[in-house]
Amino acid sequence: MKSRWTERGPLIPLCLSLFVVSLSGTARAQADADKADDAPRAPAESAPPESPAPSKAEGPEPPKPEPEKAPAPEPPPHESPKTAEAPVAPLSVEILPGAAYPEPRVRGLKGGSLWLTMHGLQWPYMPQLPGQSPVRLGISGSLWDDTAYARIISGTPDTDKSQKRWTNQSRAVLRVTPTYSTNAGWFAQSQIELVANGDQLVPSSNNLGAVDDLYFRVGKWNVFDVTVGRFQGWEVYHYGMGLDLNTLERHGAEGRNNPTKPPQVYGLDFFWDRPNGGAGDFAAHVYFTDYLRLEMLGQIGTQNGSNATAFRPVGILDLGYVKLKLGFEYGSVKPQQDDALDSSSRNGIGGAVQFVLNPYLEGGVNGAIGYVDSVNFQGLRDSVGSTTTKSVGGFLNGRLIDNLLVGFGAHLTRLDNLETNGTQGSPNFGKSDVYTHFLAFAAVQYALWDKVFIKFVGSRASFTFDDYLQDPPHSFTNGLWGGRLRLMYLF
Repeated sequence: MKSRWTERGPLIPLCLSLFVVSLSGTARAQADADKADDAPRAPAESAPPESPAPSKAEGPEPPKPEPEKAPAPEPPPHESPKTAEAPVAPLSVEILPGAAYPEPRVRGLKGGSLWLTMHGLQWPYMPQLPGQSPVRLGISGSLWDDTAYARIISGTPDTDKSQKRWTNQSRAVLRVTPTYSTNAGWFAQSQIELVANGDQLVPSSNNLGAVDDLYFRVGKWNVFDVTVGRFQGWEVYHYGMGLDLNTLERHGAEGRNNPTKPPQVYGLDFFWDRPNGGAGDFAAHVYFTDYLRLEMLGQIGTQNGSNATAFRPVGILDLGYVKLKLGFEYGSVKPQQDDALDSSSRNGIGGAVQFVLNPYLEGGVNGAIGYVDSVNFQGLRDSVGSTTTKSVGGFLNGRLIDNLLVGFGAHLTRLDNLETNGTQGSPNFGKSDVYTHFLAFAAVQYALWDKVFIKFVGSRASFTFDDYLQDPPHSFTNGLWGGRLRLMYLF
């Protein structure tokens, strides 16, 4: 602070003026250090208040002597941070940082398929930051585009010709996540995922826009939460770097005009995905430690005009370098009309063992078995609609150089129909139809800036249908060779 002289009054001795200024500065510094508030303060953007001037008397101002050069008094320190503290904004809008994707123990090789899986962790993880608003609005999402080719060799060329098939698929997701958190760790969070679809092999592929996640969650970070709405359950069965959801290679050796379709891999996923048709999810998540967690997932609502209920508990032991996952599911669909006898139920069990040798290697093996039991309108078992599906598979991903990964995987699925051959004297008497589907892939991926991923997947599939119901049988085998290039951007 600069001292100033009064414009009227008697001569003030120079030594007294310097003494008062120095004393004022010293007192102010001491007051600031003790966080006292004895003197009035000015707003943070204004200059500090001036030191008090000595008392004045009337009279002409004498000529000013040339003062001796003396050290200028030090200016007083800035005002206490209390007075300069800026108000906290009521809302923080942000692109989700890396910390929103928690990793208390290593998830997987960076850029690999396990790294892109959250293993049941609470995400987006958005606690209140020190000195920031308790309300955060997170923005994130992804966009990918696939160009794929498949050569499908038909085992029934008379009725279903072999094909050379090109396809392009694309998908963009914009994720909005408003979150309120307290200093004690309690939170309320909702999430909506807006989707723009290209030509995808999903029931809603003719829609240009759709919604994936749409849920509300409340709980305490790293302790528990309750979630309701539309969302996916915890993953158990992991495919690896190939066979991505909704892609041509995942459907395998499927003929276009053949009504007999290959069975899809069963990965404890009867009730894993987001439900459609008027049903919704509810779940309780418990985090016993940073490596042991449990999900109790349920579904309830309407599907195809019938009442649907289900539950799916999954437990995960995640030590980082080793991950163990185990789950069970059961659900039923019953008509809404009184006295209706038809119904169906589905249940299954599955597990996975995964390992991560960061930053060089990751892999795992999976297995699951699922049952479908149908009852017809007479209250009798519908053997044609009752099946047993068994799947087993594994994957291995490795890092060649910093941003270059390779991955391999193979999965085998067998479906048995419970309808048996009832023709006496037939060599197939008592046998049921068997559907066997083998899928394999090799993938190579290069990452740019940890945001852009360029991946090529080569795939092979074989589907064999063993017909034991008809005499003579009509068995066949389809084959597939394919390739797919994916460009993906994450933000």
